[in-house]
Amino acid sequence: MRVAGAGGMCAYMSPERMDPEGFGAAPPSAAADFSSDVWALGVVLLECHVGRFPLVAPGERPDWAALVVAVCFGGAPDVPVAATPEFTSFVRRCLEKEWRRRATVEELLGHPFVSGSPPCCATNEWLTNFHDELPIVRK
Repeated sequence: MRVAGAGGMCAYMSPERMDPEGFGAAPPSAAADFSSDVWALGVVLLECHVGRFPLVAPGERPDWAALVVAVCFGGAPDVPVAATPEFTSFVRRCLEKEWRRRATVEELLGHPFVSGSPPCCATNEWLTNFHDELPIVRK
């Protein structure tokens, strides 16, 4: 499912790649920078979090027509309520449809999801608590 002239998979293409004229990104354009990659990162992160491709309904095949409708005409994908506020904010900044308002790589590198510690507890604290709760099995 590759498209000539645009690297990557169609399923991860940003709105300005699918419809350059409709999103004001007709070549030559600044949209050729990393904004499309930022979109793809958001899709991948959300996919990893929910365990399936997030831009179409569960069980729906992400064919070209479904992708265009979802990416260009649909609303923002839902981020599960169970996600941390930092993750939700990060993914929403990545999946901003208007590429001029989408987060830059520099902004994302400074985002609390990347630069901060987990909100509920530090990873080491979680591992310590997890280890303390493990039953001891003796033979």
